[in-house]
Amino acid sequence: MLRALTALFLMLPAAVHAAGNVVLDKALEGAVAGVPVRATVILADEKADGTLAFRTTDYKGEDDAVDFWPASTIKLYAVVAALELVHGMGLPLEVTVVFEHRTKEGAWVTDCARTLREMLSEVFVRSSNEDYTLLLRMTGLDAINQDFLTPARGFKRSALMRGYVTRRPYVYLPEEPQRITLRAPDGTVKTREHAWSGRSWSGERGATVIDAKTGNCTTTRDMADCLRRVMFHERIPEAERFRISQEMADFLRFGGNGLTGLETKHEDSGPYAWKKSGEMVYPEARYFHKAGLISTYVLDLACLDDRKASGRAVIIAASAGTGKEDTMSGICRAALEWAKAQPKP
Repeated sequence: MLRALTALFLMLPAAVHAAGNVVLDKALEGAVAGVPVRATVILADEKADGTLAFRTTDYKGEDDAVDFWPASTIKLYAVVAALELVHGMGLPLEVTVVFEHRTKEGAWVTDCARTLREMLSEVFVRSSNEDYTLLLRMTGLDAINQDFLTPARGFKRSALMRGYVTRRPYVYLPEEPQRITLRAPDGTVKTREHAWSGRSWSGERGATVIDAKTGNCTTTRDMADCLRRVMFHERIPEAERFRISQEMADFLRFGGNGLTGLETKHEDSGPYAWKKSGEMVYPEARYFHKAGLISTYVLDLACLDDRKASGRAVIIAASAGTGKEDTMSGICRAALEWAKAQPKP
């Protein structure tokens, strides 16, 4: 009898988690009729001992599906990877980056120069395709996929293989060798060169949309966990943190000096998890997000931080197979209402 009761007790957390999946599934399906959906929700609750408790729930329990186009949500990956690169080189956030490519004749051609802060801000405030592509170009396809977007770093099935512009001076042609020069305010100058190996990282990780060899791919679980580690940088174990400075983490979240971070309700940047959603369910929350939209997919990656009012923050990563923005607002509202109804741990 004791052994049976012990076995039942050990099964309870899994059973509760499975029940949570079912309830979330019904909530999301009730918000959208017949539209393909992928979603992950993370609850972050403040505990009495001062720590955070995280609980992750995936739509249909599927945490590895890559059958959607991630659009602009994955720009956050290029942002964090570029910051890790700069920090790893011993340089500060305040650097200017010069971009060059080498011609077939062997000559280096200067394309443009941008400050790192400006590139990050433009990605968040207007989802700049040019600056996202430059950030991807900074790190390079092999480095970002081999050293950053790996299971050991918390990314189960993610790969970036393409930028989002096709014209000079911003375009990233992987077959062209790249030279990146970084200049710090104190006069420090560091240079790195890279050339793509030709390896199809997306093909290896299961890309199915746009192009199986060169399409970008990720899961909603990977997106949600990436945002979790950004939002709670100093509150999670050091082994889970991105390799960036506290100043970089703060700028990612809050911006500064007139520049924009993830915290924004700017109408042009697709605040789906806020408009008609978060403002109704968690009206006092601070809102952080990176949205995405093309004609056939609408996405949002967002954190509603309501810890001051309720002790809870909610992270949503969601994709819907439609270009209709109201569909994503409906998904996010359903997810947030589900989240608000969940008991504290």
